[in-house]
Amino acid sequence: MSFLCALLGLALLCVPRGRAQAVPAGEEPIGGTNPADQPLLGQTLGSSLTLNQGVNAINAENQSFDRFGLGLMAMGGAETNFLGTQTNQITTGFMQFGADAGVQNTTARTQAFLLYQPQYNVYPSFTQVNNFDQRVFANVTHTFTPRLGIAWSTTGARFLSLNQYLPQTLGIGGVNVIVPNLGTELRQDSFEMTNAATSIRLQYLWTSRLTFTGTLTTGFFLIVPADIANPNHSYTERLITSGADLRLDYLLTPKSQIGAEITPIYIYGITPSGHEVAETVQGTYTRQITSTISASVAAGPLFIQSSSPLFGSVQATSYAISASAFRRLRQSQFGVAYDRAFLVNLLAPAIVSNALTGSAYLPFHGRWIYTGAATYAMDSGSAKTYGTGKVFGAQTQIAYQIRRKFQLFALYSVLNERFSEPDITTTLGFTRNQFGGGIRFNLGNPMTSGGFE
Repeated sequence: MSFLCALLGLALLCVPRGRAQAVPAGEEPIGGTNPADQPLLGQTLGSSLTLNQGVNAINAENQSFDRFGLGLMAMGGAETNFLGTQTNQITTGFMQFGADAGVQNTTARTQAFLLYQPQYNVYPSFTQVNNFDQRVFANVTHTFTPRLGIAWSTTGARFLSLNQYLPQTLGIGGVNVIVPNLGTELRQDSFEMTNAATSIRLQYLWTSRLTFTGTLTTGFFLIVPADIANPNHSYTERLITSGADLRLDYLLTPKSQIGAEITPIYIYGITPSGHEVAETVQGTYTRQITSTISASVAAGPLFIQSSSPLFGSVQATSYAISASAFRRLRQSQFGVAYDRAFLVNLLAPAIVSNALTGSAYLPFHGRWIYTGAATYAMDSGSAKTYGTGKVFGAQTQIAYQIRRKFQLFALYSVLNERFSEPDITTTLGFTRNQFGGGIRFNLGNPMTSGGFE
């Protein structure tokens, strides 16, 4: 099942890779000079540290505010095939109660942001898996001079993974570190996940055309089994990952730039023990098509060396490539991306996969807001050695704004997984559907037809 680890939970990959224009250090390019087109902070939160954020089209409006914000949410619904099996496909109800609480302070040179996201999940028919999730994110940016700036981001989370196969994903430069949790059925393979990651980025505008960006990132991951059927199951996983990303961007024209990026990554396995190293050197190209639409592509070789008592020593040479197109302006965004470069942890030799992702946040007809995200991924590793697999996941939501701070919403999501292994003649996998609806109330900035103003 090692190949499956590289396939799932890839919905956070739809982030534009390149910068659209040379800008003073510490400032994010906005694709245009019109303040009304500038994206909200909630739309760009996960651009430098993606782990745990889930900052996507669906909740951007709850995380965008001036000085403080508090979003309260309650919803209920049903999930099909709750246990995630092929034969015992039980449908059960669920309830969720959550909040988004944050504060922000901005001065002429410094911006600080803190966001806390608690959520309580209730399953009346399976009370043994009721759980309380917590996530936190902090970000500080400071501009020393018009040429030099620094940004620090950190995040942490603790949550229960209910047999979703969804790995934790930490992006470092042109490589995504995938930390999976394996499972076959809900009550046998549930895991309590604890993680933390931090990064520091320095940006220096060498000339009006040449920009240097250096980023250091490190993360800690702890996976502890919460097996209901086998409480004596003692398997745990601990690992530390660290990496650097060095990048030069050269402005060819006011609307296009080229660059080069070097990304070394090291993973230290505490339990189980082992080491894994990956390096990639990529060339990048970014084009600003309009003031709000940009496209980018990056490609280069990918070198992987890994050593573990579980599978011995493995060396592999592959290639990394990614492409994306993104439209983002205030309170509206749409993007698609393709990625081929994934580094998997020490449970198995690294597997490279292909993934196509998309997301949208589109207000329409005054009071209606459509949001959605989808991912299709397929393993491109060795079918004879490790098997093959694919996954499709999608979520869509329609919200109706009753008042400036009050919304009703309905959502639907689907997860379909299919995989096979060399020693298994039948195809394994399952399909799970989720239907739900609820209410959302926001304090802080008043809501507009597209979210927060």
